[in-house]
Amino acid sequence: MRKAIKFLLVFAAIIAVVAGYKIYTAPFKSQAMNGPANKYNSMVVKTETAQLFKKPGSIPTSITGNLAGQLVQVNNVKFTGSGKYCEISQKGQNFGWINSNSLKTTKVYILPYTYTSQLYPTYAPTACEAASLKMALSVKGIAMNTTFKDIVDRMPRNLNPNKGFNGNPYAGEPKGVIVTIYPKPLTAYAKKYDPNSENVTGISKSGLINEVKRGNSVVISGAWRMLSNHGYHVLALVGYKPGYFLVADPYMEPLWPHKVYWVSTAHFMNVFKIRGSRAVAIR
Repeated sequence: MRKAIKFLLVFAAIIAVVAGYKIYTAPFKSQAMNGPANKYNSMVVKTETAQLFKKPGSIPTSITGNLAGQLVQVNNVKFTGSGKYCEISQKGQNFGWINSNSLKTTKVYILPYTYTSQLYPTYAPTACEAASLKMALSVKGIAMNTTFKDIVDRMPRNLNPNKGFNGNPYAGEPKGVIVTIYPKPLTAYAKKYDPNSENVTGISKSGLINEVKRGNSVVISGAWRMLSNHGYHVLALVGYKPGYFLVADPYMEPLWPHKVYWVSTAHFMNVFKIRGSRAVAIR
């Protein structure tokens, strides 16, 4: 099977050279796709040899290559005389347009996040909001060259968490005090990186599912490992499959297993609601 796939890729490459277009092994670097929240669910690219277009129905400029089998965000849909076309992107980079027949729906959505720990290499034991925000931004390819420490240090500060981060991110949490930054100031801060970020506190389970399906990570209130008997914590929602949410937990040491884990939607929503259903969507 692998030999057959390699043969098809080589054959496609020859055709591509003759036809004057290239194989896609990396996204366009010229245009980021971080626009307003879209209404289309993400989809999976079917094959390595599907054609990509700068405009729907125009001359193809490339083929999908190693995008095959990957989840891509659908930003726009247009119909032409030659069919239905979808504008696709991944980690904020535009891949152009693809015929919808080259995409397939999925029941499992795992967003293309980059994991960040609040404990290593930078030790910031109370900066779970900053670490979760960095992970959520990474889904859109934003702040990839910005260090976790920079994101921590640039957070607004205030003794009132409704106005800013109310403690020392590099020290432990004082007894009886929740060191945090609540969604309103966190959203204002997130907008400096992604202007389309939105405070979605109070969001429902179906709302969270829709955010993930449409390619958006959500910074959420919860608990370490989403265990109901643990204290207040902030994490990043990075995936969904029927009955389960995928959570990226920033409070993890290098050798600790299961930094990212599936949690039943029922248990997730229980822990989420107890902690105020606080949430910021990164769109």
